[in-house]
Amino acid sequence: MTEASKQGVVLMVASGGTERMVRGLLGDRLGCATFDFNPDEDVFVVPNRDASVYSTVHELLKPFERLHRRAVVMLNAAWPGSPGAAAIKDELSRRLADSWDEYAVIVIDPVLETWLWCGLPDITVPLPVPEDYRKTLAVSKHWREDEDTPNDPKGALEHLCRRNKAHIFSSDLGEAAQYISVEHCKDLAFVLLCDRLQAWFPENS
Repeated sequence: MTEASKQGVVLMVASGGTERMVRGLLGDRLGCATFDFNPDEDVFVVPNRDASVYSTVHELLKPFERLHRRAVVMLNAAWPGSPGAAAIKDELSRRLADSWDEYAVIVIDPVLETWLWCGLPDITVPLPVPEDYRKTLAVSKHWREDEDTPNDPKGALEHLCRRNKAHIFSSDLGEAAQYISVEHCKDLAFVLLCDRLQAWFPENS
């Protein structure tokens, strides 16, 4: 297969929730041009999640090298045994550079739910959380007054769901992703994803 005939990008993600988030996010709303992308073929969910992405990403991406021009790897920074966001990014970048000319390592620090808190103008619109969530999380110590977002993004969301007797499924994350404001979300991993896609697929190309 020639370079010109390869698919634009393959995304390797560490969970079904991340896959749903990606499906909800991708498109011209990220500031890039529309590009050929089939979520059923171009997104690969890694079994056993973040630790497996970190330990076996090079081998897992091997089958995609002849089919895709670029690779994006997405995982959380927080998991048992994690060496930390910076070390994860450095190590995976080193491994991918051996086989890919163009790639991006997106390490969400600490977890995927960070993008919901950073990017949703009103988290109560797409997700089943109570209107007084800020006060509730202050009482539970998930969100201190001097913080812009909860110190434990996933734990905060789970606490609110328990209080509201609700559940959030992977499909809910995909729905919520459609409400994320690119201008509003300043999380470094999210900005990196947008920047890389904009560079690869510029709007005026």
